[in-house]
Amino acid sequence: MPAGCLGAVRAIVPGDEERLTPLEASGLDRAVISVRRASGAGRDLARLLCKELGSPTVEIPRSPQRYPVWPASLVGSITHDAQFAAAIAGPANNFGGIGVDIEPPRPLPNGVTEIVTSADELTAFSDLPYGDKALFSIKEAVFKAVYPHDQVFLDFCDVAVARSSQTATTNCGRIVNWRVLTDPWILAIAWWK
Repeated sequence: MPAGCLGAVRAIVPGDEERLTPLEASGLDRAVISVRRASGAGRDLARLLCKELGSPTVEIPRSPQRYPVWPASLVGSITHDAQFAAAIAGPANNFGGIGVDIEPPRPLPNGVTEIVTSADELTAFSDLPYGDKALFSIKEAVFKAVYPHDQVFLDFCDVAVARSSQTATTNCGRIVNWRVLTDPWILAIAWWK
C-alpha cells in the first residue's frame, strides 16, 4: 500500500445491495442482484475509507463513464469479484490517481493470456502463481488509476508492465507504480503522483 493510503477488503454478503444510496444505485436497476450486492459492498468500504481519511461522505456515485466519484479531497478506486469487494483511497494532494483490482486465484481462460500480456511480461511473471492473472489485474488497476484523470481508454496492449521496477507505462507515457499479491487472492493496486 502506498504511504498515506488506506484500503480494505471484505466478503460480499446478502443485504449489501441495500447499502447503495439511490444515487449510487442509479444505472444498476437492470443489473442482477449479485452485481448490485457487490457494488453495495464496495461503496460501503469506500465510504468507511473516506471517513477514516477525514472526508466523510454519504455516497460515492458513478460518473457518466462509470468510475467512482470521490470527495474532491480524495482519489480512490473500488473493485469486486463474485466473493470479495475492495476499495483504496488516498489524499488527492498526494496522488494523481489510485486503482485496485481483485481477482479469484485461477488462470486466465484459454486464449485470453495472449490478448492481455506480451511474451516478455509473461516470462517476467512466470514464477508467480497465476502470473497471467496477476498481469491482468495489474493492468486493470493501472487503467482505474489513470482513466479518471487522463480520460483515455487503454487496451491491455497499451500498458507495459515492468516487474523489476514495479512500474507500468501507458501508451500516453504515464508511469504508474504497482504492487500485487497472488495468495490467497489476487489483489493489485496501482498509483501515480
